[in-house]
Amino acid sequence: MRLKVVIISLVSLLLMGCGDKTKPQKSDIPLFEAFLASNPISEVSSEIAIASIYKPGDALFNAVWGVQRRRWDIAEKELKPWVEKNDPEAMFWMASIIYGSSILDTPKAKRLFMESAKLGNPYAALFFSPKNNQCQLYYSDVCSEEWVSKAQTLFAEQAKKGDVRGIYYSKVLNNPTHEEYVQAVIEAAENHYYYPLVEYANKTARKHEPNKDMEKMAIKLLQYARYHNFVPAIEMLANYEAKNKRTSSLQMKTLYEQGLKLGSKKLWQSYIALAINNGKINNNELFITAQAADIFFGGLIGLGLIDKPKDEDELKEANKKAQEKVDEVKKVIYIDGAHVPLY
Repeated sequence: MRLKVVIISLVSLLLMGCGDKTKPQKSDIPLFEAFLASNPISEVSSEIAIASIYKPGDALFNAVWGVQRRRWDIAEKELKPWVEKNDPEAMFWMASIIYGSSILDTPKAKRLFMESAKLGNPYAALFFSPKNNQCQLYYSDVCSEEWVSKAQTLFAEQAKKGDVRGIYYSKVLNNPTHEEYVQAVIEAAENHYYYPLVEYANKTARKHEPNKDMEKMAIKLLQYARYHNFVPAIEMLANYEAKNKRTSSLQMKTLYEQGLKLGSKKLWQSYIALAINNGKINNNELFITAQAADIFFGGLIGLGLIDKPKDEDELKEANKKAQEKVDEVKKVIYIDGAHVPLY
């Protein structure tokens, strides 16, 4: 199994170089208040309205579903035949999960990224931005603004077709004013692309001593995305609860429930770790949850610390229930080429 202890967010890294243009400001509050007032939601939606790049049944769905779950074994197996057909998206995803893995895979990934970019994948082109530290780390000889220009052109082409990501990234890569950036974030959220909204909120909420008004707004924005079942928002709210020493709060409980149903690895891990430590869940239920996580993610710390049911029939029933938990997880792709999880 391949392992790289890093999360890359290609476009986010690029935006860090835009300085104050993407820095949250108090003057943004009325803009976001107006957005929330015109798009009211106060409880978790029964539907998952996320602008996913793939739906179940799409050619690359199972491959990217594997990437999202950090199941590199599944992802590579599913991607390989499409890479052999020179599919640019498959090339990008394959490169994203293998670069930096070995002295053989690193040059292979470089070739795949470049071929993908030349064939029209904007995220592959953006990987070679000089502001992307992963490019600087592995392929410093080819990182250049020319690739950023290539990405801008490709995103603009996607925007013309109404693609929500193409619209957003073609705007934010085109030297926007701060207000134009905020409006692009809002427009993306209105079209169910929540990453920009969550990233904006995270810039404020993660500060050691954030402005209180901005902090309140950040939490409202995260709640908005969370009510729409967007996993990164759920995870950030859980981090916020933990940061404020509220791991036993009602809010945290509901975040765990929602995160487990949507396949959040962070919340599965945290839930199991806390359950082991506090001893409030009986061993059989704990085994079922840990076994389900092990099946879903292909190996998860915690299962080895839990005793299996000793009775053969009980173990069989527990394994059945674990598989049922796995089958209940909603199959929704929320990652994209700008947000590739790699740990």
